[in-house]
Amino acid sequence: MSIDPEVIPSSSSAGYNAARSTPRWAVYGAIGLGVLIVVGILKTLLPLIVMGLILGLIWKQARTN
Repeated sequence: MSIDPEVIPSSSSAGYNAARSTPRWAVYGAIGLGVLIVVGILKTLLPLIVMGLILGLIWKQARTN
């Protein structure tokens, strides 16, 4: 005699209420990777923005004189 496993019928909503667990290391890793990407973008763009502002100021001063 074989044992039949319990089967949740497809019409049941029990599967939607099940708790899905994500490992903590994956959450912390994703947050760390996001921080590194944001810092890398800021390190690239911030000097370009400052240089553009300085060049705009120099251009404005050169045009007024």
